[in-house]
Amino acid sequence: MVGKMMILDKPTFRAFLNTPKILLMSRLLLLLIGIGYGVLSIVSNISYISSFESEVLKNFFVPAIFLGFGIIMVFITKLGLTFLLWAGARGFGGPGILKELNRATPVALIPGLLGVPYLVGIGNGHIGIFLLLIVSVLWMYFISVRIIQITQNLNGVKSYLSVLISFIFLASIYYLVVPTGSLS
Repeated sequence: MVGKMMILDKPTFRAFLNTPKILLMSRLLLLLIGIGYGVLSIVSNISYISSFESEVLKNFFVPAIFLGFGIIMVFITKLGLTFLLWAGARGFGGPGILKELNRATPVALIPGLLGVPYLVGIGNGHIGIFLLLIVSVLWMYFISVRIIQITQNLNGVKSYLSVLISFIFLASIYYLVVPTGSLS
């Protein structure tokens, strides 16, 4: 089901939201994405992790901390994206159904895994890694549009504009928070 959602199959989004165990599926998906983010963070910091002398720290505790922070980061990102999409949809006349939006938002975070290597500094300066980031953001954008169309019943133009406004706001906050030197 999630695979069909990744290729933007509209009926699959509705079926996902009508699944009796939607809350469990949404949370499990969020957990798996968090683990993915954590694993990518471990890979990008492997030299730091291997610098510990204690085998317990090196092989268990430090990787567990990275996994934990990956899960926390994805949870916070999901909350932020949910509220941004909700606000954007409300601004364009959507009904503001936060419950469905909250349960569907983890699907929009899946393509973000493609952008994590750029964000954690793997392959800095490599054009392929930067292109993965661009693809991931565009893919997240189109999935978010589909989520808004299904959960907020907005037409195409309003959906695209509401998500665009939400992403612009998110990018402006990111630009303000990230130190200037790390964007180059």
